[in-house]
Amino acid sequence: MKQLSIVAVAYGLFLACTSIVLWGGYAVLIDAGADAFQLRTAEYFMRNAAFPVALFGSALIAYSRPKQGPWRSPLTALALFEAGALFIVAQRLFGLDASIAYGACALLLGCGSGLGFCCLQDIIASLKVYEAGLAVFAAAGISCAVYIAMELLPRTAMMIFGFAALIPATAAAMAAAQRTVPCVHPAFDTIPSQQIDRCRQAAAESWPSLLCIAFTSFAVGIIRVDAIDNTGLVQDYADGSMVGLLAAAIVLLATWKTIYERIKLSRLYQVVFPLTATIFLLLPLFDGQFRHLLVLVAFVVFSIVSSLMVVSCARVARNQCLQPVLVYGMFAGTVYAAQEVGSLLGFMLNTTGTTGFASLSVVALIAIYAMSLAMNTRRGGRGAAESSTATATTSKTAIAESAISPAEALDIRLSQQCDALVAQYGLSARETDVLRLLARGRDVPYIAEELVISKNTVRTHMRNIFQKTGVHSRQEVIDLLETVEQ
Repeated sequence: MKQLSIVAVAYGLFLACTSIVLWGGYAVLIDAGADAFQLRTAEYFMRNAAFPVALFGSALIAYSRPKQGPWRSPLTALALFEAGALFIVAQRLFGLDASIAYGACALLLGCGSGLGFCCLQDIIASLKVYEAGLAVFAAAGISCAVYIAMELLPRTAMMIFGFAALIPATAAAMAAAQRTVPCVHPAFDTIPSQQIDRCRQAAAESWPSLLCIAFTSFAVGIIRVDAIDNTGLVQDYADGSMVGLLAAAIVLLATWKTIYERIKLSRLYQVVFPLTATIFLLLPLFDGQFRHLLVLVAFVVFSIVSSLMVVSCARVARNQCLQPVLVYGMFAGTVYAAQEVGSLLGFMLNTTGTTGFASLSVVALIAIYAMSLAMNTRRGGRGAAESSTATATTSKTAIAESAISPAEALDIRLSQQCDALVAQYGLSARETDVLRLLARGRDVPYIAEELVISKNTVRTHMRNIFQKTGVHSRQEVIDLLETVEQ
């Protein structure tokens, strides 16, 4: 519980930092003069591009150099944030050109935010998946509370306090959280020769959810671009989003156990997709307060799925024994790159004066069509996989000759062996679940977490398996699987 609290506070403070300093509008500290619109537009797109670039870069480094490095330290993210503050001071006190200050801040703060989130993903993923969800949702609530409290300050004072006090405090909290987890968690210790196959399996497991979240991000990007040169609108969006996110965080914390035990996260994403598409289609039809409400709902939905994305990536990393930064960097990098593309499209539509029902409807319908096509393709892929599995059942040679990876062939073989053992010894459904995880070398804590049962319950099922099959240890179970007739 102590570790969970430390992680939640660290994550919550970092979310507050990005909400207040980065996305909230540090630009109020820079005197842009007559070129304010052009500079803010350039800064917006540079910042939105630097963030996913940092995520992708972190993922690639984690792939090639999985050992912990200084780039995954909270002090690195702090240094980049404070370096951005130095450019603001230079512009205010020494007359540094505003375009240089804007560009430097956009790059430094965007990259610092990306590195900070990757550092936190390492920490979050070291927790059990259920606890990771609690930490992330609690962090969302903490960030909202901090943001709402700091809203009592004048805007300029709020930004200064963010740079001078909130960012250092956040770095200290992140460093404390980092000390509570192992440098290299055993669940992420991939054998180098299996890394490519594991990455492919992670992609196959994640892409439907990624598609849903990326469209939500794309739609938010189109909507958000309207506020580039409207400080009041930015403020309204941020305030409304934080209030909505606070309410959502409370609901998620209260219902997380039920969601975790009974609902697959991928199903939630597939519900979010049509909701976002509907909001997107309705936007051009309304104006005033109702349109404003729809925008806030879209932002809150995106904030929720962003939180769930952290948990999903942690789970995929555990399932495939991959570095959490590798999974999260590629996943989140794609999501925020989609937001940048949406903002670019929204800016072009605004510039050409074509923003309206027709243009936005076409974009939404194309995205919905693409999503439906992808889901149908996925079903077809499942059918093909089932066909390959059926062929493999009749002949082990068919597996060797088919165009599948060694890791996939191993999974197929293990599934066949488990099915044969279950049929031969009459194992129950829960005993079957435990057996499948035992066959893959999972230990008692992992099985308990994966099946959402206690460790004692896992041990009870293991004893029943031993008794029914006439063995006395996990290794004997694995040996028995190798000899069972298929």
